[in-house]
Amino acid sequence: IKMKDVSIKTKEVRFFKFKSMTKRTLAILSIVLFFSSCGLTIRMLSGFKDPVVQSKNDINQYVKENAGDFDTYFLNVQTPKDSTEIFERFLFGFNSDLYLFHTESGKKYCFQGTEECSGVLMQEAFKNVETNFSVCQSNNQIHLDNFLKLLQDKNGKSVSRSNLPNSEYYLFETWNTYMQNKKEFKENLKWLTALEQTNKKIKIIYINTDLLDDWGLEKGKKLPIKFKRNGKRSVELVFGKLPIKK
Repeated sequence: IKMKDVSIKTKEVRFFKFKSMTKRTLAILSIVLFFSSCGLTIRMLSGFKDPVVQSKNDINQYVKENAGDFDTYFLNVQTPKDSTEIFERFLFGFNSDLYLFHTESGKKYCFQGTEECSGVLMQEAFKNVETNFSVCQSNNQIHLDNFLKLLQDKNGKSVSRSNLPNSEYYLFETWNTYMQNKKEFKENLKWLTALEQTNKKIKIIYINTDLLDDWGLEKGKKLPIKFKRNGKRSVELVFGKLPIKK
């Protein structure tokens, strides 16, 4: 799983927590990331580029120019310029959860074991999803229809099951342009494409988590990120002020 360990980077974060946040007036956010045992390192985090606000057209052009042959979906912000909602969407890309849904029932499926590395979990899903996964037992698991409400297509339209390709299961994979260079993007996409070919029951649906000008942010501006190491297995990320459009 070498390539996948590179591609997911912060997806191997165990969880994050807010340290300072105020409704709609959020200026600085600090989160603490705790590493799992499957390959995330301080070195990877220190290699992050400050995220740049882009347009959906910029993202789609990036995909085309770097051997991508897929339509990516985007996270939807209901209230543009709302710092709280924007950060919630942005931090979705740091989530370590595996979003695997059964198409017909809309129920989320969870791994039947103790492994937490999402790269390994993806391999287990494609190896034998019926044996290795079953309906999640937690009462707070999101339904597919509600999950799709978080998304929109390149034209800003809402997404429903009817918009997705035919498949027995959907596995949603987040990606962005600031956690990896173009070479890594191509290599990781090649890894995912090959993995998808091993099981026709599962379709990978890509979700871009870059900062978007549609969210009420100023295109071309950056979100500053500073890193502070907290021991061997955690790091604190301090996010600067969002470049909200004036």
